[in-house]
Amino acid sequence: MYELSDPTFERALVSAEKRGVQVRVLLNGGYYGGGSSANEAAYSYLKANGVPVHWSPARFALTHQKTLVVDDKTAYIMTLNLVNEDYSTSRDFAVADTNGQDVAAIEATFTADWNNQSIKPSDGADLVWSPGALDSELSLIDSAQHTLEIYNEEMDDSAVTSALETAARRGVDVKVVMTASSDWDSAFKELSGSGVHVRTYKQDASLYIHAKMILVDGRRVFLGSQNFSAGSLDDNRELGIILNTGAIIRSLEGTFAGDYAHGTPFRASGHRTTSTPKPKPPASKQTCSMSASWDAHYGDWNVYVQGPADVDATATADGRSDSYYTNSSGYADIYLYAPESAAGDAVRVTAGSATCTGTL
Repeated sequence: MYELSDPTFERALVSAEKRGVQVRVLLNGGYYGGGSSANEAAYSYLKANGVPVHWSPARFALTHQKTLVVDDKTAYIMTLNLVNEDYSTSRDFAVADTNGQDVAAIEATFTADWNNQSIKPSDGADLVWSPGALDSELSLIDSAQHTLEIYNEEMDDSAVTSALETAARRGVDVKVVMTASSDWDSAFKELSGSGVHVRTYKQDASLYIHAKMILVDGRRVFLGSQNFSAGSLDDNRELGIILNTGAIIRSLEGTFAGDYAHGTPFRASGHRTTSTPKPKPPASKQTCSMSASWDAHYGDWNVYVQGPADVDATATADGRSDSYYTNSSGYADIYLYAPESAAGDAVRVTAGSATCTGTL
């Protein structure tokens, strides 16, 4: 754990140890082992109460990983730290991973780090480790054909920035949601100039964007501890996972759409105009069109919508409704979770103020 400052969780660890559970806790020990004031209180409390606790190996710049493994069966891979003040304000995610290969790989790596031994971590079924995560994240970004939805806390790796720009230039609808910082203004300016849609929240907003997510074409998603920085990708101990689980992706899509809608579009500073804006012409009536096809692999219907740009689009059929956000070209692929037997049923789509109908 990178940061542990949650008395309830710390007491739970002590309770587990006292009832006979084998507990081991690795806490980040600071930059190359230089000390971590954020974890000193938790370290002292756990040690004083009989919980085995170690500082992380000093060969990593930081141990930024946030993982909990329970009973050799479930690994919780998190973007969040265990800091109770953050739970109500920080956008973060956690995944419960029960894949045996993944759990075994995480446990083996933990044991090596616990013993301060070098190890080349196994990728298990779908894990992404740091040091060495850059290629996996670039490959995921480069695989996008239609959409990329990005959360991150940092935008400080030129290779990642370049990959996002390249994706936007080839027609991928790239959306980025982050907390604003002057540290990232230069990267945001480059991204925006390449067609990437960047939206931010102020530092003092009620929501802080701490999550690290790369969601590709509504089909595959990376979640983990890695920020977009050279240190995080190349020098730290970090862990993430790549998933294609439909229910998880749907949840992430909905959360991202809401955060994106409430974010502020990034505008480079220094732009000023003294010209009188031309009157806007009367708005034309919004229209849309749709078609649908059954996807046997994912067990859902792809409802393809062409309508107004940057609006919520909702498809309703067979008593089910699902939504997605149209891109800057007005395109959306809505994954409607209706059965294959719904073929021929009527579909109603609303996209902004536009409405269109068709059949599955």
